[in-house]
Amino acid sequence: MDTESWVRLFRGLWGRIGLVMFVTGLALSPGLWDSVRLLRMMGEGAIADYRLKQLPPEQYIAEIETALAVRDGDMARSLIALAEAQNVDVPTELVAELNALPPVDLGNVVSQGWNCIVNGDFDSEAGFACVVATDLTSVGDVRDLVAQGGNYLTGQPVNYFTLGIASVGLTLTGATIATGGGMLPLRAGASFLKAANKVGKMPPRLVAEVSTMLARSINRTALDEALAMARELRLGEIGKPLGRLFNPRSVAAVTDLATDIGRIGTVGGVRAMKLSVEVADSTRDVKVLAKTAEKYQDKFPAVMKMLGRGVVRIADLLWTIGGWFAAAALWLLSMAWFALRSTTKVARFTGRMMVRGRAVA
Repeated sequence: MDTESWVRLFRGLWGRIGLVMFVTGLALSPGLWDSVRLLRMMGEGAIADYRLKQLPPEQYIAEIETALAVRDGDMARSLIALAEAQNVDVPTELVAELNALPPVDLGNVVSQGWNCIVNGDFDSEAGFACVVATDLTSVGDVRDLVAQGGNYLTGQPVNYFTLGIASVGLTLTGATIATGGGMLPLRAGASFLKAANKVGKMPPRLVAEVSTMLARSINRTALDEALAMARELRLGEIGKPLGRLFNPRSVAAVTDLATDIGRIGTVGGVRAMKLSVEVADSTRDVKVLAKTAEKYQDKFPAVMKMLGRGVVRIADLLWTIGGWFAAAALWLLSMAWFALRSTTKVARFTGRMMVRGRAVA
């Protein structure tokens, strides 16, 4: 095979490779914009948006039927609202079954309130109302501050998470009363965190993240002063030493966490808060969940039921996103190759025409 034949062979081969790259990239690269949006907006609920669109309608219907079977009207209501928002047709008989359920289960309300009083646990709005009411008296926070602070001073094991929440909680109680309840969502968020941690329902990684930050910044002198005032119930003066107990960065982290949990509670109540902490491994996860809750409002409990950890996890999406970027790269390379080849041909053609023109002249 002579040189010219080899040249033609390679040109044909590269032409086919370029065509395959172009077609592949063109077919797949529209996903590039989805991936860019997903990465850019993943803290604003975009992960949930993407995942919900991938769910089959049958899954929505099955979850609604399950909620109705256990007479869980709140979850069924949230699921139906979410299904309708995702353009899923909900059978009229399921809607009728939901409407037939009593709006409030009085027996459950009484039971949850008693469970809070006896065990300090809560699984409903009634039980959680007891927790918040207890904290608004400052009794619970003072008790935890004295207990955990005393452990620190005597060299015993310390639950820094509880200590941090209790110290911030005492400050929030005063602010809540002073604002006529304006700080109640934040106070409720702090109460929830402390109560959930006590019954072992906080994610270990999240607790460790906050606890490590608090442990590294504690001020022993301020703790001594705060404990002395707490034991004497001098709550009007305790704000000053509490303000120095941890460094500002640690206090801000605890306050932001309580704020985000409070935002979730404002949207979906105690159930939404519990569903959220079950899947959150970091303060960043909680922030994403808070923004997702504000976006979906009353549909948020249903989002958590349908997606679970998928609301904040993107690890399994990285392969898809990587494929989109690879396809886009192939498309760009093929376009660059096509442009280079076309430019070369035009240049050669123009050169030949100029040579012929000179020859004729």
